[in-house]
Amino acid sequence: MFKKLLYINLFSITFLALFNYLVFHNLNSKAYLESFTAYNERITNLAFQNIDKQIMEAAIDIPQLYFSDIRQNEDTLIPQEEDITGSPARIRGLVSQLEEIRKSYPHVASVDIYYEATQTIVTGFSRVHYIKQEREVIQYLPWYEEYLNIGRDAVFMESPEGIYPTKEPVITYVKRISQSKWKDRGIIVAIHISPSSFQEYIDEEEGTLVITSPGGRLLYVTQGADREVTETLLDDIKEEKEAVNPKLSLKIDDEAMTAFYSNSQKTNLNYVYYVQNSTFYADYNVRNRIFLMNFFISIIFNLIILAVFSWFNHYAYKKRLIKVSKDAGITLENEKASFDHSLNALTQEITTLNETVKSSKPLLFQNAVRSLILNRRTESAYERLNPYLDHDSVCTVVLYCQDFAGSNDLVVRLQEMFLNRNGQYHGLFTTMEKGELVSVLVFDKDLFDQIYEDFTSCIAGLVPDCRMVSGAVFDMAKDNIKNSFKSANEVSRYRFIFTGQQIIKYEDVDMEHRKSSGSHLKLFDAMERDINSENFLDFKYHIEGLTVSFKEGNYTIDYCISTLRDLVGLLYQIMVQRQLDMWIVFGYDIREYYKQIEDIDEFNEWVVDLCEVLLQNMRQKKKSVDMDMQTRLLRLIDENLENDISLDFLSDQFGLRPDVLSRMFKQMMGKSYTEYIKEKKMTRAVELIGEGHSMKDIAHMLGYNSPQYFIKIFKEVYGVTPYQYKKQQTPEK
Repeated sequence: MFKKLLYINLFSITFLALFNYLVFHNLNSKAYLESFTAYNERITNLAFQNIDKQIMEAAIDIPQLYFSDIRQNEDTLIPQEEDITGSPARIRGLVSQLEEIRKSYPHVASVDIYYEATQTIVTGFSRVHYIKQEREVIQYLPWYEEYLNIGRDAVFMESPEGIYPTKEPVITYVKRISQSKWKDRGIIVAIHISPSSFQEYIDEEEGTLVITSPGGRLLYVTQGADREVTETLLDDIKEEKEAVNPKLSLKIDDEAMTAFYSNSQKTNLNYVYYVQNSTFYADYNVRNRIFLMNFFISIIFNLIILAVFSWFNHYAYKKRLIKVSKDAGITLENEKASFDHSLNALTQEITTLNETVKSSKPLLFQNAVRSLILNRRTESAYERLNPYLDHDSVCTVVLYCQDFAGSNDLVVRLQEMFLNRNGQYHGLFTTMEKGELVSVLVFDKDLFDQIYEDFTSCIAGLVPDCRMVSGAVFDMAKDNIKNSFKSANEVSRYRFIFTGQQIIKYEDVDMEHRKSSGSHLKLFDAMERDINSENFLDFKYHIEGLTVSFKEGNYTIDYCISTLRDLVGLLYQIMVQRQLDMWIVFGYDIREYYKQIEDIDEFNEWVVDLCEVLLQNMRQKKKSVDMDMQTRLLRLIDENLENDISLDFLSDQFGLRPDVLSRMFKQMMGKSYTEYIKEKKMTRAVELIGEGHSMKDIAHMLGYNSPQYFIKIFKEVYGVTPYQYKKQQTPEK
C-alpha cells in the first residue's frame, strides 16, 4: 500500500509540475514579454518626444526668438541694416546676444549668421567676418551651397564633415529670415545641433538612433553604426509605413532586430531607434533561464521531501492503528491482518459517526442546497429539495457580511423565515467555503420584482451592513441553479468598483456591454511626470480621474484590476529607478499589498498616501545627495584649479561616466562644467595679474598650453587682453 501511495503521489506531483510549467509559465512569460515590450515602447517614445521638443523644436524657435523685428533683438538685426565694421559696441552687443543663445541652449554647438544686405558673416557665436568676394561665403559657411541647392527657406541638413568652428558632425537647421524692407536680401541663420545632446535622452550604447528629414534624407545616425544596415532598415520601415504598431521586428543580414519609430507633428522629423534582439531581450532571456533552473531544482526537492514524508507517514500511521486496535480489544493474528482489521474497524466507526452527523436536519438541508449550487451529487439533493423547486424561475443571491462567518444559528433562522415566504417564493440558504451566505430564490418569473424587493428589504432590516449581489434569472432546470450562482459570483467581483451600492443586481453590471480593454497609458505617463516633477496635487487629481473612469467608464473588472496592477508596477519601477527600498520606505511589498484592498475608493486613498510618502523620500534623498556631491565637487575644483583639471579626472573621483557627471554638474550649478571652470580660472587670472605675474607664468599656473591661448580666452571673457586689463587697472602717474 505504501508503494502504491508513493507512486501515485510521485506521478501526481510530476503531472502538476509539468502542467504548471506548460500552462502558467507560458502564460506568465507571454504576459511579461508583452509588458516588457510595451514598457520599452513608452520609454523610447518619450525619448523621441524629449529630443524633438527640447532640442529640435528649440532650434526652430531660435530664429523667431532672436531675429524677429522687436527692440530686444536690435543687436542681432543691426548688421543687416548697417555696416558694423567700425563699431566695437555693435559687435559686443551682437556677441552678447549670441552668448545668451549659447547659455540658454547648451545643445547648440555653434551658430552661423549670414547678413546678405551687408555681406557680414558671424560664425561660432563670436567670430565676425566681412565678405569681399562671393567665394568667401563658401569658405566660412560650408553648408551654404547645399542649402541653396535644396531651395527651401527652412530645412534640416546633415553636416558630416563638421561645421566651422565645431569640428564635429552636427545636425544643422537653416532658416532664412525675410522682411519687406530688406527686399530680396535677408538673414540666413544656421543652428548647429550637437548630437552628443541626444545621449541625455536615449541610450546610444545599447542601440542606434537615426533621424531623417521629412523627405527621407539621413540627418543623423549614432556614431559607429553601420550606415548600410541603417539604410536597409529605413527602407523596411518605409514599406511598413501603414502599420499602426510603432515597433517592428526585422531581420537584416541574418541578424534579428527590434526597431521603434515615430514622426514629429511639428518638426516633421522621423525618429528611429533599433536594437539587436540579442541585446534587447537579454534581461528577458536571463529571467526565463533563472526561472527554469529554479523550477527544476524545486521539482527535485519536492520529490525528495515527498518520498521521505510518505514513508514517515506510512510508518507512523500503521504503528498508531495497530496500537489503537490492541487497545480496542481487536484480536491480532499477524501484523498485516491486524493492520487491515484495525483499518476496517475504524472505518466502520467513522461511518457510524458520519451517519450521526447527517441526522442533523438543518445541516443536511444546507448540504443539499450547496450540492445543487455546485452541481455535485445532485440526484439526492434534488430528491430532498424537490418540494421547494415548484416554480418556473430561479435566481441566486450572495450575501456578504462579517456576522455570517461561523454563525449557523443565523442561517437556520433565515431558512425558517424564507422557506415558504408569503406562499409566493422559497429562499434556500447555505454557506460556502469562503464564508459567504448564498440564497437560492425559487419563484414565478412575473413576480420577480416584487419578490426581490421583499427579500432585500427583509435582509437589510435583519443585517443592516449586509451587501447583496444577485445573479441572472434562469428558468428552473437542473443546471441553472449552478449557472445563476456562477453569474452571481461574477457580479460580486464588481463590488470593487460599485462601492456605493449595498445591492448589486446582474442587470446593473451589464457585463455584455462592458469594455474589456482601454487606454490609460497617457494617464500613467502623466502620473509618472507628476512624481518625477514632485507635483503631488496633479498626481492626486489624476488618480481621482482614474477612479472616476473605472466607476463610470463601463470597463470589465478584469481590465480594472489589470490596470491597477500596472499602476502599482509603475510606482515600483520609479522606486527602483530612484534607488529607494520599498521595505524601508513602506515596510511592506506594495506589489502584494494592493491585492488585499477591497474597493477602488480604498485603493485611491492608499495610492495617494503612498505617493506622498514616496515624494517625501525622493526629496530627502535628492537633497542629501546633491548637497554632499556639490560640496565635494567644488572642493576638488578649488584644490586642483591651478592644475590641468579635467572632467575625466572628476569622473574618476566620483566613479561616474563623464557625460553623466557633466549633466549632474549643470543641474546643480546652472551652467556647464566648461563654463564654470573658465569663469573660475579667469577670476583667478585677474588675481594673479594683480599680483604682478607674467602672462606666461599665469598661463602655466592655470593649466593652459600656451600664453597665446590664455590671452585669447581672457579676451573672450572680458573683451580686452590681459595687458589692456592690467593697464586699465594701473592708475596713470
